[in-house]
Amino acid sequence: MPGEGSDERGPSGGPKKPPAQGESIAFTLLAGVAVGMAIGYGADRLAGTFPVFTIIGVFVGFGLALYAIFLETK
Repeated sequence: MPGEGSDERGPSGGPKKPPAQGESIAFTLLAGVAVGMAIGYGADRLAGTFPVFTIIGVFVGFGLALYAIFLETK
């Protein structure tokens, strides 16, 4: 009967993921980009090379955030 038990399945046949997981993924992406950008901006201020390290920091932060999401959803 529908609604009985917690054996609900998602579209791919696996267990349903809670909606909070989407919020966690979005926060991880935003935080990764923000932290990478902040570190790159700091490096640019020290080296006087704006915006070289800021741009590199954004991409590195995004890549690390994607890797963290991959590990979390694995």
